[in-house]
Amino acid sequence: MGNLTVDPLAIGALVGFGCLVAISLGIAIWLYKQSGKAAGEK
Repeated sequence: MGNLTVDPLAIGALVGFGCLVAISLGIAIWLYKQSGKAAGEK
């Protein structure tokens, strides 16, 4: 791995994908907490 070239486009795609996953996880956790609250109130 001495001549490893870093492709800016690959990094951009990786960062974009990482953000997408993080946002999806955040929404999923938020929805889970909301449903948990609703179930606990009854």
